[in-house]
Amino acid sequence: MRQLLLGMEEAGLSLSSQQPGRMTRVSASALRGSLTEVIVSEGGAIQPMHLLPMLAQCNAHKRWLMWLSPHRPMNKSWLESMGLQHSPVIHLDLCNDTQLALCSKVLAAGNSHMIVEWQGELSNHERQIIRQQADQSGSHVVLIQRRP
Repeated sequence: MRQLLLGMEEAGLSLSSQQPGRMTRVSASALRGSLTEVIVSEGGAIQPMHLLPMLAQCNAHKRWLMWLSPHRPMNKSWLESMGLQHSPVIHLDLCNDTQLALCSKVLAAGNSHMIVEWQGELSNHERQIIRQQADQSGSHVVLIQRRP
């Protein structure tokens, strides 16, 4: 499956298939980061934790998978049920007052992809900051907003 919005490689190509000294074609979006926005309803069947395996598929560069959300701890059995027992996953507690600063700090490190359960309204300015930082760091960000 090709996921151009998430910056995955074209079908049939992978970084692991490269021979030493030989370049293969990789789409420009695979080298840059991206911002994808998802709206979920409170009682909906798809919840933010279900998106972590999708983000893991973007992980050709073996980055950490960060999950920023308020009071939603993970456990080992849940990660195993999602097929993520061997993926480096970190959950950070998120609050409305510091969420943009925390996102910026994680993206500045440039060593992870992340899911963010955004609290409150997301302004166009905040969206632009996250998009630019994701692009510059090569990180894929899935930003989730909950709606009733």
